[in-house]
Amino acid sequence: MRFALAALLAALPGIAAADPVEAILSAAAADCASFENGEFSQGEAVVEADLDGTEPLDRLIDASRFTCTSAASMYCGSGGCTLHAVIGGESWSFQSEGWRMTDWNGRPILLIARDGGWCGGAGSQVCFEAVSWSAGMMMTVMPEPG
Repeated sequence: MRFALAALLAALPGIAAADPVEAILSAAAADCASFENGEFSQGEAVVEADLDGTEPLDRLIDASRFTCTSAASMYCGSGGCTLHAVIGGESWSFQSEGWRMTDWNGRPILLIARDGGWCGGAGSQVCFEAVSWSAGMMMTVMPEPG
């Protein structure tokens, strides 16, 4: 839905498409405020990174850095926290127990620590997913759950 709305707004003259980063932060702040009127802080959640190998830099939003004064664990669960990858007007979300950017012969790769359940193991185990972008697509060997 958010992708369709962004595409519709981008197609209309004089109307800028919504920034996915602002939408993600606004939703997190609204969730916090709706629970006992909590105060939200994004902390250092938004990081610029080269995800697709082209300018401008892209952005990662790590929900593990969010805080809410009325809820200690609003943004994370036993399987990790949400990590959002934003390239231009599109975003992808991953359940993450941590992440790191790496480089493979000049190709940026997002390495995501995942709950073992994503890889056929137990939740207490950790496995890793490598994600790269090519021709506007997110690519990984791991199929999306569905």
